[in-house]
Amino acid sequence: MDTAWYTVQSKRHNEARVTRHLAGRFIPTFLPLVETVRRRAGVRCAGLEPLFPGYVFVQLEPLSLCPDHWDFVRWSPGVRQILGVAGQPVPVPDEVIHAIQTRTRELGYVRPGHRFASGERVRFRWGPMNGLEAILDRPASRTGRVQVLLALLGGELRVETDELDLESA
Repeated sequence: MDTAWYTVQSKRHNEARVTRHLAGRFIPTFLPLVETVRRRAGVRCAGLEPLFPGYVFVQLEPLSLCPDHWDFVRWSPGVRQILGVAGQPVPVPDEVIHAIQTRTRELGYVRPGHRFASGERVRFRWGPMNGLEAILDRPASRTGRVQVLLALLGGELRVETDELDLESA
């Protein structure tokens, strides 16, 4: 039987709920995740969030062959709609799904690269150096720390800081 991947739009923050509910009926789903690092109350917090917030990929047989599965997906808790054109679901190309699955295969999620490159001009976003510009000297370590060169008092001062403290200048 020919199956294809379709995009299901979920209600806000319901992607995992939709995935669990459909998995309970053995309907293949794919919810790609991305690692995020945020600062909460001054503490770095790493977590996983949907790569495409509000969307889940679902693998289904054609509507004409298995209308019960389509109805189950449409009326599952947390589902808004199955994306399509003029009421007809449009499949996602297999190459797109395979490319995303390849990116998530190793860790189970996507880990974004470094935000800045060596030599790039950056600006401190907050703290005692708020607004000062510097040049990135060394990219982020595994702990998210970077070294920047700060022009102060006629010379350059090497400062280590958290990558989250910086923005592009």
